[in-house]
This record gives sequence, structure tokens and C-alpha cells, in this order.
Amino acid sequence: IEEGLWHLGQLYPIPSPAFRVLTQDDWANAWKEHFPPLRVGEHLVIKPSWREWDAAPDDVVIELDPGMAFGTGLHPSTRLCLILLERHLRPGMRVLDQGSGSGILSLAAAKLGAAHVTACDIDPAAVQATIENAARNHLEDRIQTIQSEHPPAGMYDLILCNILADTIINLVRGGLAFHLAPGGVLIASGIIEARADDVHTTLTTYGLTVRERRYEGDWVALMAQAPE
Repeated sequence: IEEGLWHLGQLYPIPSPAFRVLTQDDWANAWKEHFPPLRVGEHLVIKPSWREWDAAPDDVVIELDPGMAFGTGLHPSTRLCLILLERHLRPGMRVLDQGSGSGILSLAAAKLGAAHVTACDIDPAAVQATIENAARNHLEDRIQTIQSEHPPAGMYDLILCNILADTIINLVRGGLAFHLAPGGVLIASGIIEARADDVHTTLTTYGLTVRERRYEGDWVALMAQAPE
């Protein structure tokens, strides 16, 4: 780590690293002080379960405790996904959240009107976090949680995939795009700008049309659509 940071320091001035041991309890609780309620897009509000929020009439409030799983809304890749989800989700859609993490995208899809959401993740901590957050938001009947590295069988109107460029490429090559219903939408995020063209090329190779590309800093999200 020190060697890598030294090389990085040749490009950007950064301080020397400091190392200390953190206990599991430190990670699980201390960070909560720095997780405020967050407004994303036009109506979505991510509210940590331990904080208060005075909701406006048109706020779509998602109560969240990510636990040990990825997905608080503070990372650009998650925010980009939420913005695209709010733009393209239509009430009654069947949604797959592949790599669901804390379940934040699944919760948003259900709150925005999805008829049914399948949340899939390889990490048992993420699966448990999604189950608990679905219950916290009274969405247990509309969010099904599965532990798997592969997309479950079925066809979906919208697929969310907020992971990493290589994983997205491998999932698409493994058949993820074929789970889209005609005209269905795939939102891919977690992509650094240098890899965006690689993901774009893979999506188009497997029959999808990339219709939107959004940026925040060095991060990119793509919206692609299956043929009608």
C-alpha cells in the first residue's frame, strides 16, 4: 500500500499514510456519525435509520442501514444509478438488482413503483442487509433476496448492475442481457471513466443500444436498452 501511494503521490500531492488497527465494532458504528440524510435526483431521499428527516410531500424516503454492505448513496456510482433509475423506472416494472449490496437500489425501485424486485448478491452480509432494509421500509412483499453470483432465471423490464467494469462485462457475456424483456432497460454503474468504452462495446455486442451516459467525477453510468 505504501509503495502504491508513493507512486500515486508523483501524480497528486498526498500526505504520508498512517496505519492503525480498527476493530469490527469501530467499522460497524463509528462511521455512522458521517452518514447524513442525502437527497438524490428529483425526489429520492436516503435517510439513515438513526437520523430524523422532515419529509416534503413529494419526497420518496428510503430508510437505510447498510451494515457491512456497500451502498449508502455517498459513492458517485450509487448516485448515478439512482438518478437513472428515477428517470427510467415505470410503475409495474419487474426489476433485477444484480449485486444489490445494502439493497439501496432495490428499495428505490420498489418505492418508485416497481411491481417486484429481485435483489441478488454473492455476499451473505449484503443479502442480510437487503432483507433487513426491505423490512425496515415495509417492502418485504415486493423485494425477493437471493444469494448467488449469477442472475436468477426470469425476464425483467429493468436490470440494475452497480458493481465494477470487469464484473459487468463478464455478466453480460454470461447472458445478463438475455434476461431483459423486449424494450427493457439495463443500468450499469461502478465504471471508472477509462473502462466506460469497454463496457459500452460489450453491451452493444450483445444486442443492446446505449442511450445514455452519465458522469460524476471519474465515474460513469450507462443506460442501455434491449430491442423491441
